[in-house]
Amino acid sequence: MIPTWVAVVTGISLAILALSAIVIALSSLAAALGVREFLRMLRELAGPALGDVRQLVAGIRTEADGLVGTSRELRGRIVAAADAAQARLADLDALFEVVQEEVETTVLDVAATLRTVRRGLSLLEWGRRTLKRGKKH
Repeated sequence: MIPTWVAVVTGISLAILALSAIVIALSSLAAALGVREFLRMLRELAGPALGDVRQLVAGIRTEADGLVGTSRELRGRIVAAADAAQARLADLDALFEVVQEEVETTVLDVAATLRTVRRGLSLLEWGRRTLKRGKKH
């Protein structure tokens, strides 16, 4: 049979364990309520800031959309300006080609005219020398 003192010690230890479990449960409940109160207070404090952040994010989103629209317009203008510049450069290139052809033609005409004038002058010089020889004889 079990001695009495073992039953008493077992009963006391069971009572201590039960009281410990109750204390742990109460402290856990108190901690949970404290965390709940902390979260409620945090929500109250952070609520307005969160609203401000949402408004700020909405403002940033609106500005970003505006920048995207402006960027598209600007890119379109740049592309149009580049196309216009390319067209003007093509026209200028064509003009330079025409001017170059005209200058080359004019230079050739001037060279031919100078050759003709030189030939004419050499003929006049030849005639003059011939006439001078004829007078001496």
